[in-house]
Amino acid sequence: MNTIENLSNIVDPTITEILDETSEQLSSELAYKQFSYEDYMPKVKAPVFSSTSGLTLAQYTVEGKPYSQEDRIEGYDVSVAVKKYTKAVSWTEELVHWIEQEDKERVMDFKEDVEAVANSVYGRIDTEASKMFYLAHGTTFQTGGDGVALAAYNHPSKEPGVSTQRNIFSTTDSHLPPTYSSIVKAKQKLQRFYDLKGVELKRPLKFELWHSLEMEDQVNRALNADRLPGTELNDPNTLKGKIVPKVITYQPFGYSTYWALIATERVSKSCKMLWGWRPRYNKESNYMNGAFFREGSVYFAPMFRSWQFGVFSKGDGSVIAN
Repeated sequence: MNTIENLSNIVDPTITEILDETSEQLSSELAYKQFSYEDYMPKVKAPVFSSTSGLTLAQYTVEGKPYSQEDRIEGYDVSVAVKKYTKAVSWTEELVHWIEQEDKERVMDFKEDVEAVANSVYGRIDTEASKMFYLAHGTTFQTGGDGVALAAYNHPSKEPGVSTQRNIFSTTDSHLPPTYSSIVKAKQKLQRFYDLKGVELKRPLKFELWHSLEMEDQVNRALNADRLPGTELNDPNTLKGKIVPKVITYQPFGYSTYWALIATERVSKSCKMLWGWRPRYNKESNYMNGAFFREGSVYFAPMFRSWQFGVFSKGDGSVIAN
């Protein structure tokens, strides 16, 4: 007769093999990676990040005069604590018996259960990574170091005399949907952002348009049509081939009109994925009341430290009050 220890020895190698295989597959399919997060392993639970300004343009200096001196400005501190998410898989000692008897149908059922747990853990990573963008208009997910939402009309600077900036459309525009004209407006905004000292940032060369699954056809028409319908001379589409559309996979239907134009080179410097640990599973199974358990967990948090990488819109035509 098999003891509990023997039953565990039968299943533990099986579940470990399935988890390893599934985790390797899912790791390569993680959707958050397409949004250019920089992976970072902090040494403390809630690391503090800030941005640093550039310098104003070099000044003309007469022969024999002192060189122009200037200090860079430290930006606003932003701190985000990593969070742990867990899920357990369980199986009965009866299932172990049938696995031992090489019951292929029960083995497949067991494999599907294990894969469901792995999918649950990996799905949480992509879900949280997506929230930072489609919840950008509020502070429920993260407040920026400057005290306002990622998408706001009033991003301040510590430097006296430097005006606030906005990375949403103006009050006269409303929350525009992604059309040729609105995308051009967003692109122009991206190209004119400046740093904490009022120094204009380097012009972005690569752009992406992030959107929901429901907007895929509309976005592709705006970006890839040869001609602009409705224009007097059926003008050529100057955006064609210059902006890459990307679906935010885990953006819910309730936010289906939301979109953002992103400067690709800036987002990787602004957004980080903080890892306490990546998805992992305890090595041995626990036994209680005729059932075995194996726990999985992930300890992480997505965050942004500066906002100048994107222009955001709710896309529903709603009024912008400020």
